[in-house]
Amino acid sequence: MFRISPSKKDAVAAAVPLDPVTQWTQDHNFAFPPALTFNDDDVHRHHQQFKEIRELPKVGYPLYHLISQYNPWLDCEMTREKRAFLAPRVGEFCCPVYVGSAVDHFFRNDTVVDIVNLYLWPLLHSRADEVVACETFADWRRLFTQTISLAFPDYEYWCSVAAGGGGGSAFIPSVSEQRRTARILKYMTPARVLYLLTTRAGFWPYGGSAQQYGICSVKPKIKEYTDKTKIDWLVTANFLRKMKRVHVYFTSVTGGTFGVSSVSSNSLCAYDTDDLDL
Repeated sequence: MFRISPSKKDAVAAAVPLDPVTQWTQDHNFAFPPALTFNDDDVHRHHQQFKEIRELPKVGYPLYHLISQYNPWLDCEMTREKRAFLAPRVGEFCCPVYVGSAVDHFFRNDTVVDIVNLYLWPLLHSRADEVVACETFADWRRLFTQTISLAFPDYEYWCSVAAGGGGGSAFIPSVSEQRRTARILKYMTPARVLYLLTTRAGFWPYGGSAQQYGICSVKPKIKEYTDKTKIDWLVTANFLRKMKRVHVYFTSVTGGTFGVSSVSSNSLCAYDTDDLDL
C-alpha cells in the first residue's frame, strides 16, 4: 500500500497556507478554543443553559441578531476577520444569558460580548497557566495589561482618546468621541473583566461544579478591589485549556424560539447591582 513518508507529509502541510486568523493566533500564542458541538463526549455534563444551534443563523433573522452581538466601535486590526472565524454554525452551542431591567445598565452593552469572544476565550485557553497563577488582583491587572492589546490592538490609542489625546498623532478627538470611547473603556478594565469570571457575577458559562457559574471567587465588590485582593481559582489550568467555546449572548426572551430550545431558569444570573454601577 502506497504511503506518504512523514517528511513528505510535513512538506505537503507546509505548502497549504493557513487562514489569516489561524496564522495570527499561532504567531501570538492567543488561539481560540474549539467550539462545543453535539459530537463532544462531555456536552451532556455541562449546564442545561447550553443550547444547540439547530438552524443556520441568517442575516435579518432574530437568532442572527441575538447570537452575533458585537460593538462595531471596537473594530481594529483582525477583529472583523476574527468575528467571521467565530461565527455560529449549526451543531455548535450557544449560551443565552437572561438580562433583567435591574442590570441592563451594565450587561446590555455589546462590548461585553466582544470582550468574551475576542479576549477571554483565547486568554483562558492559551494562557491558562498564567491565568491561574494570578493570586491577587495586582497579578491579574499585570496579565491584563500585557495581553489586552492582543485582542484589541488599538486599546492604548483608545485610552489616549478617552483622556483627550491623539495617541501621539496630530489628531485631536472630538468631545463626543472622547465620551463614547471613555464609556466603552469603562467595560474594558481589569476589574470588570475579572468580574465576568467570578461566581459573584454568575455570568461565565462554566464553573467549578455543574450548579455553579464562574471559575473564580473574589470576595470584595469591584469598587473594593485592591492590589492585595485575593483571587481563588476554582478550576485548574488544564480545565481552562479544555473548555469548549460557546456563543454567549444577552437576551430578555425566556421562551424557546429562533432555532434553539427554551432558556432554562439557570440562565438567570444573580448579579449584585452594586458591582455594576458605572
